[in-house]
Amino acid sequence: MLERLTLINFDGFTHLNINAPNLQFFDVGGVFDDVSFENTFVLALVSIGLYVNVKNDQNVSYGSSSKLLRFFVNLPHVRRLEIQSYFLKYLAIGKVPSKLPKPCIDLNYLSIRLNFNDYEENSAAFCLLRSCPNLQEIEILARPEEQAVVGPVTDFWDDDHWKCLFGQLRLVKIVGISGIRSELDCIKFLLSNSPVLEKMTIKPVSNEGGWELVKQLLHFRRASIQAEVFHLEL
Repeated sequence: MLERLTLINFDGFTHLNINAPNLQFFDVGGVFDDVSFENTFVLALVSIGLYVNVKNDQNVSYGSSSKLLRFFVNLPHVRRLEIQSYFLKYLAIGKVPSKLPKPCIDLNYLSIRLNFNDYEENSAAFCLLRSCPNLQEIEILARPEEQAVVGPVTDFWDDDHWKCLFGQLRLVKIVGISGIRSELDCIKFLLSNSPVLEKMTIKPVSNEGGWELVKQLLHFRRASIQAEVFHLEL
């Protein structure tokens, strides 16, 4: 009758197979190769972190199989989801759809840690955003330490066919950005598609170039006339 599971800073597991029909709270972070859920239809709060980086060439070995699709198939009623460390990169393994087959209609809070210069991670992040129509709060934590290594991703969030509407999104927090184009395009994307947004908070990785970042943010179009954008210095 397990209802809560917390397991942090572990190592040595290959496959985490969670089969718990009464599980409601799941908080796991460590080193593992794979994770799957079975009979977890009442699971509502999920926080999961992968503490080791996933190699880019690992995508090739999985062919067209989708980690993202398999992860969500038994999580139909998740309300709060935190994707920490390198777990988004894990979810980007295989073929990433533009949208999940069944939307996460109960999900109202989403936190993701994202390398803005990784195309697959951006694709996985967009899939999640597009598949959660009732999001009220979004937190995006950048991984700037990787961004110079992978190389720039241009025009991803600026593509017109990525349009979607966040009809209930009120709060957005974006932390650790350095002002690269993909980060700014993501901010622009969220502002232009959130008609009831109340507050967006931006916290850069450093104060260098802070005023230039503020000037760019002030020029972005906002779908919500009441949306306020706050730039926090370190």
